[in-house]
Amino acid sequence: MKNIIKIVILGIVGFGILVYLTAPKNINKIDENQNVTIESLPRYFDVLGKNPYTKMQDLFKEGEEKYLVVLNHDSLVVFKELYKKIDKNNIVLIANISNTPWIVKQIAVNGELEKMYKESKIPLINDSDGAFISTLGQRDTKQNKYFVYKLFTNGEIKKISEGNVKEKALENGLSKDELEKSLKEIVKIFE
Repeated sequence: MKNIIKIVILGIVGFGILVYLTAPKNINKIDENQNVTIESLPRYFDVLGKNPYTKMQDLFKEGEEKYLVVLNHDSLVVFKELYKKIDKNNIVLIANISNTPWIVKQIAVNGELEKMYKESKIPLINDSDGAFISTLGQRDTKQNKYFVYKLFTNGEIKKISEGNVKEKALENGLSKDELEKSLKEIVKIFE
């Protein structure tokens, strides 16, 4: 029995050390006021349900208008239902999970994102390495925030909106009324 307890304790300590060692370090970020263009975007990224090395040109083309929506932790649960409220194919969601330790991403987060967004018609980029938020100069990682950027036809990208969803929405869930209220506010951004 003592050996089992020792193994369990060592396992917990080992897992804690692994999480600590794989926690992300501060990423060098572009200044939020710096001019960001389509050329600044990462060349390859992981789109859920598709090839993990999707080319930038597959989603973003100069001369095409798009909305890029950066989703922090809690906003992921609200935006998974956006495709039911809006019929536009010019929206790309970006899951900002760059502050999550690598081991936790591999064990839980990536699979949970796949499950949450399997029916969504809106592409979701898994920004696990922080390449998109770094490019956009996004520094606010408050868990219930989201940020909307617009890619204009001239290739320029500007932040046009930001908002909040209910705190702890991912852990505690949302009532149908809370979800509807949040989605109604969000849809106004794209009209």
